[in-house]
Formats: sequence, C-alpha cells, structure tokens
Amino acid sequence: MNKLLILNLYYAPESFGGATIVVEQTARRLKESHNWSILVVTTIRDHSLPKYALRRYKIDGIDIVAINVSAELQGEAAYRHPEIARRVVEIARAFQADICHCHAIQVLGCDYFDELKAIGTKIAITAHDCWWICERQFMINSDGFYCNQWALNDAQCGQCSIDHRMQVKRNEYLRTQMGKADLVLFPSNFHRNLHLVNGISDEKSFVNKNGVTLPLPNYFEVRAEAKQRRNHTVFGFVGGPGAIKGSEQIIQAFNQTERTDYTLQVVDAAGNVGSSWVDRDYWRIPGNVEFVPPYRQHDMDTFFAGIDVLLFPSQWKESFGLTVREALVRNVWVIATDSGGVSEDLEDGVNASVIPFGGGVSELRHCIEHALDWRKWSDYRNPLAAEVRGFEDQASELSDMLCTILE
Repeated sequence: MNKLLILNLYYAPESFGGATIVVEQTARRLKESHNWSILVVTTIRDHSLPKYALRRYKIDGIDIVAINVSAELQGEAAYRHPEIARRVVEIARAFQADICHCHAIQVLGCDYFDELKAIGTKIAITAHDCWWICERQFMINSDGFYCNQWALNDAQCGQCSIDHRMQVKRNEYLRTQMGKADLVLFPSNFHRNLHLVNGISDEKSFVNKNGVTLPLPNYFEVRAEAKQRRNHTVFGFVGGPGAIKGSEQIIQAFNQTERTDYTLQVVDAAGNVGSSWVDRDYWRIPGNVEFVPPYRQHDMDTFFAGIDVLLFPSQWKESFGLTVREALVRNVWVIATDSGGVSEDLEDGVNASVIPFGGGVSELRHCIEHALDWRKWSDYRNPLAAEVRGFEDQASELSDMLCTILE
C-alpha cells in the first residue's frame, strides 16, 4: 500500500475554502477506493498548547496531525520556517511517506523539500491559487483590485509589496522549490497556462480538474417541489462581502433596478470558521435579503434546490470556481464574469449569463433583470450538466497521476 502525506493549511473540523473541500473529498476517496494509506498534516491555532505542538485526531477514517501555530506568519516565515519544516520532516519520516502532496501550504511553507527528497519521498503540488508566484496569493493589488498581469513583472509587483527585495527573493525561492516537485497539478487549463507563462515547467505539469459533490438521487424531485412553492426568482450568493467576489457589484446592480419581486439568499460561509458575514446595512437592497447558514458537502442540495440563479461576478481570475460547478450540476443558472477557470464550464446563453471580465455594474444589472423576467425556471435543465464531474472521477485520475511518479 502506497503512503501519501497530504499537506493543507485547513482541514476538518475547520473546513474553509474550496481547496480544503477538494483535499478532504479526494483524500477520503483515495483511501477508500484506491488503496492509499493517508496522513494529513494541517494547522491549528490553540493558545492552550505550546507553539508547534502536535495534535493527532481522525475524521471520516482519515488520520490527521495538526501543527499548532499562534498566528498567520508573515514575511519569509510564511514560506521558510525551520520549526514547521522540522516537524513536517519528522512526520514524513515516521509515516514513511512515498509521496508528499502539497495543496494550500501558506503558513506551512515548503522549506522541507530537500530533506523529504533525501529520504526518498516524492513531491507533488496542487496549486489551488497563485501563492507560488504572487506574494499576495490572489494577484490582488494594494488597491484591492485584480492586477491583470499575465506574465508577472517584478517591478509592477513591487508597487504592492511592503519589501520589494523580499518579494523578489520570495518569488525566486518558490520558483526554485516548485521546480523540485515531481508532479505539479492545476484545477483548470487557465491556471496551468498562467503558471507556465511564469516559468513553471510544462513537462511535469498537468490539469487535475476539480470534481464536486454530486446531487443526491432525490435532489431533482426536491428541487421541483421547491420551485412550485415560490412565485418569484431567488438568487444565491456564496462569496462573502468585499470587492473581489463581486458583492459590491451585486448590491449596486440590485439598487439600480426598480424591481423588488425577488429574494437574495446570502450564505454566511464565514460561520465555518466561527465568524459571520451577516450585515444588513451592507446588504441593503430594494428586494428581500435572507442570510442562510453555511452548507456542508452533505447538505448543499437544500441550498441549491432553493435558488434559481447563482450570482458569481468574481473580480479576480479564479483558478476554478467550485461553487459554480456545484450549481451547474444541480440545474441552477449561473450569472458570472469571464474570470479565469470559472468560465471553462460555462456557455453563455446555454447554462449561464457570462459577463466580460472587467464589465461594469450595468452588465450585471442587465443579466439580473433578464433573470427576473424569465419565467422558464420551472422547466430549466442544464444541457451541459454531465460535463461537471464528481470527486470520484477526480480522485481516480489523481491516483493514476500520483502512481506515475512512483514508477
């Protein structure tokens, strides 16, 4: 049985973000269906424990070791931290890992690659965001907007960096470390191409497209019943407040239309980490606003059965867009910007209304008004739903890819 050490900043019970969902779902399937022995390394923040203390627990049959870190690490410590590196190597050695698969490793860093390779552990990376090439992780500049670079320029990046020399040093180091990996994976073609342009070798880089949790067999019956009970369009938004996910554009668009015959359901996803996004003053629009608790993988059908349209006007180039695929496979229409990996499963006018990236509030308002006037929700089916794959298919492909570096 091959042994796989998985590293990710978050893991259940502190599940936050799309990358963590992908890690959790594929880890369980690699263990249950593909005969991998799995150990996850993650982080916790527990002030009752000494710094860097280890906590071991198990969830859904997966063994987990959490390293206690006191706060988000800054500067060089965020990617080169000897204490964390020492613990990762100790865990890998004790586990006798064949492969170390690094996912979202901000805080955990990657200052352990050489030692892992020295003990015979292969290294795989899945780049869920731009952490490896961008100090700010999402290519969001200091003004809070997407920087719109393709091939990143150190001089332009330096305008957003507190310490330009440190930023250049960081990018050079991470590019070198990424070059040591035996396998580098990306969730979309867009995200892979972005990294290739920025110096990542194409010979060992591949797309392992994310899957989603597929709907339960009775979902479509439940959805049909829910549609019959409502007499207006229900929009859903999962991205949280702030400019990058497009919440400000949504608020402005609704305030520019005179219609009030709708409901906007805002998912309070921050509840997954003990916080909240509920702010009625912020979400002040003419129509009805409902705040709904964060859904988990096992109960997301309830949320999507209750909405007609998912709003996803992202203002940065996403690596994938898990929520969009969750909606598409459940026959929910999507209004989204043409934002990187998000649009690879969208076809304008067929399963989505696609707004050009950088488009203004007026384009979003137009799409919303069209959705309000469209009376076909009771009969709508996404003809491209079968193109969205589940986590089972992703895990199967991932298992095959990981096995290739052990041959």
